[in-house]
Amino acid sequence: MDSFIKLHKINFSPPSFSIALDIGTTNLVASLYDNVSDKIVSEVKVENPQIIFGSDILTRMQHAMLDKAEDLNKCLIEGVNTLVKRLCDDASIRGQDIHALVAAGNTAMSHFFLGLDVSSIAVAPFVPKVKKPGFFNAAELGININPEALVYVFSNAGSYVGGDIIAGIIVSGMFESDEVSALIDVGTNAEIVIGNKDWLLVGAGAAGPALEEGIAGIGKRAESGIIYDVEIRGNDMECRTFNDAPPEGICGSGMVSLIYEMYSAGIIGNDGILDPEQKGVDVIDGISTYAIPCASGSGLSIKQMEIDNFLSSKAAMFTLLLVMLRSVGLTFGDIKKVYVAGALGNGIDARKASGIGMLPAWSPDVIVPLGNASLKGAQMILKDNGLLALEDKITDSITYKHMHDDSEFMKEFRGAIFIPHTNPDILKVQ
Repeated sequence: MDSFIKLHKINFSPPSFSIALDIGTTNLVASLYDNVSDKIVSEVKVENPQIIFGSDILTRMQHAMLDKAEDLNKCLIEGVNTLVKRLCDDASIRGQDIHALVAAGNTAMSHFFLGLDVSSIAVAPFVPKVKKPGFFNAAELGININPEALVYVFSNAGSYVGGDIIAGIIVSGMFESDEVSALIDVGTNAEIVIGNKDWLLVGAGAAGPALEEGIAGIGKRAESGIIYDVEIRGNDMECRTFNDAPPEGICGSGMVSLIYEMYSAGIIGNDGILDPEQKGVDVIDGISTYAIPCASGSGLSIKQMEIDNFLSSKAAMFTLLLVMLRSVGLTFGDIKKVYVAGALGNGIDARKASGIGMLPAWSPDVIVPLGNASLKGAQMILKDNGLLALEDKITDSITYKHMHDDSEFMKEFRGAIFIPHTNPDILKVQ
């Protein structure tokens, strides 16, 4: 039976299952792990029901600080219980048969999950209420699995560096390497980890919303029918979608590709402004808009403000990486592997990302997509209890670089908004 169960001397008879849970700001994703057969038997995803309180984490924290913290906790637990029911239905089991749950999410989402005060996360000194939540019983959290089941919540390294990043570090294996590598996770924020087996530096910046669904009108998470790459040939555009399904939206890597192709074709300038003389550019309700001419005819379009949001996001991500490396005396060439999770992890084109100044000019073989690192990290903890001590060690070894008032970040950010940059040489890898 599963070593996570054995470690805590819980002697449940088969059938016995565990759940790995990714508490995302936009989506909740869970997988069901059979403790007896040592296999993942089901995976489900639902929209985080907290969306009714706002699509971004800061808005939700503001609601919580206005005496609505209990509502946000209750809403999230209801979402988790919806996942539990779907997993049980898929596997034809009872909630009583689920004997453990491991959850990973950003710091604020972990606090919402546990019903903790988030007010200290959003304001100075930006310190979470709890750094290492540890173990709970399912009953005390209101989760509809076996009431005696253990629930483990990943640790937080800082107010904006949560258990999802700790999970990503474990999944990447960067903590075991002599060489310096980077982990980039772009979701609601951009979080970047730089380091190796001897040290880990983590920074975070508000760089993700333009890549997520609910912010850009066409933005979607990677799934069937979502564009992950585009190519403009003259007046035509080829849109490549997951499963080759008709295009219904665009994910993070697709946005990178789209902006690169629009810039290369002259549809936008290096300031990101739509050229009104270009085909497909029109003013709709007073807003400059570009109709995306997918060959299959999708009816998708992107607005000027969404392009502006994206360029701010890419600038923040690149600048965060640049400033962090400079702070430890390293250059882009010192990074041997770049692990990419979050909204950018599916199908990112390194050449195009560099072409718009989102990433330096790393060769494609340097970049390693991780997929949903938060979920994978939770799955790894379920399978190997030895990782609990490792997770604790990693959390303690992290140095968190705060970017809210970093003067170098603000200075470099201004040039990075342009495509690819006001100083293109800065993107070179030497």
